[in-house]
Amino acid sequence: MDHIPRQAVRALPFDASEIVLRYTFEHPALPFEFEDTLEVWSVAIGRYHPEDGCPQCPPDGGLCRFEDGMPLGAMEFVRIRDYTRDPAWEAADSHTGDIEKIVSVCTDAADAMTPGLHWSPAFEERIDVPAGDLLIMDRVRIAPEWRGFGIGALAAAEAIRRLSAGCCAVACEPAPTDGDWEDDKPGYQAAQAKIARVWESVGFEEFQDGVYLLDPALQHPIDCRTHWQKHFGRR
Repeated sequence: MDHIPRQAVRALPFDASEIVLRYTFEHPALPFEFEDTLEVWSVAIGRYHPEDGCPQCPPDGGLCRFEDGMPLGAMEFVRIRDYTRDPAWEAADSHTGDIEKIVSVCTDAADAMTPGLHWSPAFEERIDVPAGDLLIMDRVRIAPEWRGFGIGALAAAEAIRRLSAGCCAVACEPAPTDGDWEDDKPGYQAAQAKIARVWESVGFEEFQDGVYLLDPALQHPIDCRTHWQKHFGRR
């Protein structure tokens, strides 16, 4: 497995055990439109410490106070649920073009307007048990000053572990999220390839049309998660 981080964990000004993920998901008690099919999960990546503080905190607590934590980054996941009355493609299209593309790549176009998820033959051949929901890792952003340590990879592996229950696959499309990037902009392909290598270290593998898949039923993602835990000091 390639060693992605450019900076040693020991260079972090805090212990990696203080990195905490907080999950947020809201929905109305009576779903409307596509809210029964499409779930958006926000995951905050922060540094937290015991309430008695730490020597590195500013005197007034600042952003390092226990209640709010010091923000390191954030992630967004979209879950497309199967066995609903909505066509999965239509629900995805109502959210963003990026989510619609991923669902289109994974499903059969002939059944695009049929309720539920209907996988393409290529998807069914790739995924060990192609039955269940689809989890999409839509956005991962780490604050510039905390990049290079592998925090994004660790957070992604841990979030996928928590959010993928009942999902037959996790999908993503590696691409830069900072700035106004276009496919033909100089440096775009290099940046995209770099991000793809990071997600490969989490367990994703290239599928089709720029979409990568992770099969949570396999041992490989488990091994990748263990690798990142060990990288951050858990033995």
